[in-house]
Amino acid sequence: MKKYTCITSYYISFIAMQPILLFLIGIVFSGCGPIYYVPNTQNVPIMKEKGQMNLSLGLNGSEYTDGFELQGAYGLSDSWALQLNTDWVNSSEDSSSGSGNFVEIGGGYYKSLTKSVVFETYGLLGYGSIDYKDYFIDNSSISANFYRLGIQPSISFVGKYFNASLSSRLATINYTNVSGTSIYDINYLTANNSFWLLEPALTLQGGSKNIKLQLQFQLSYNLTVPDFSQDYSLISLGLKVNLDTKKEKAN
Repeated sequence: MKKYTCITSYYISFIAMQPILLFLIGIVFSGCGPIYYVPNTQNVPIMKEKGQMNLSLGLNGSEYTDGFELQGAYGLSDSWALQLNTDWVNSSEDSSSGSGNFVEIGGGYYKSLTKSVVFETYGLLGYGSIDYKDYFIDNSSISANFYRLGIQPSISFVGKYFNASLSSRLATINYTNVSGTSIYDINYLTANNSFWLLEPALTLQGGSKNIKLQLQFQLSYNLTVPDFSQDYSLISLGLKVNLDTKKEKAN
């Protein structure tokens, strides 16, 4: 009778521990799931005049991804400018194959508040796609397209050899054409296919007058779904080149 009582007690204890075990298993495997969103580097061109052109290339990295970016901007007038940004991202995890690409166009207003302070704000529209396959979970996969619409104001403190910029991007993102073999991931992304983001960033640039090394640190806050499966920070390092397309006036 004593032996039977002990076995019964062990069985009851095991049943009681099941929720805890499931919780721990969820923690272990939560890092293996897809990352549905990775912010791209914010393009802060620091426009000063008509005809100014900026070109930059860089690498970005987060907790789960690595990326490569090309960006450009052009001054249409003494107050208005355009920018074009591209980003290619790959998963940095060995147990999965994830990739994404993104292209963005923007137009906005700029003004030199003083000789050393420049204000800019851009409206941005971007389109991209994601593709993810998990080798650990029976090669489950998911893919989707998305578009992002946002606004990005910034203030920059400008010197001859060093610039510092504070910017923030407020954007809404929407996913479409969700498909794949993972029913869980499809249901998850379909249920959370639209949300708002707030993304503050600090950009530092140093070097010569026209060629500078650029470092940016960015945070990404999901205002609609705070625990959404995404990267919440991004660090990028790149090279920025300023080109003056205006022809020098003859003396």
